Amino acid sequence: MAQGLPAPITVVWRPLARAPRAFLWRGRRWRVERVLQRWSIDTGWWSDEARVDRRYLRVVAEGRVFDLYLDRTLRRWILERAL
Repeated sequence: MAQGLPAPITVVWRPLARAPRAFLWRGRRWRVERVLQRWSIDTGWWSDEARVDRRYLRVVAEGRVFDLYLDRTLRRWILERAL
């Protein structure tokens, strides 16, 4: 995993396409070329302390692959991994 990850990011969303247009990470705007994969993790629903509700996207942005997720509990985007 890259140094400094996971890290909060800002995502520019395309609502009609239900996909990100770009994200801001380390002071740079990364243009998303395509979404490779989508998946969800929703567990711990029986306990507020153990709850994990995330929507993941694996994207290609400017030739690199990134795993991003929306933490639906905290309502923020995170860059989990730069591959």
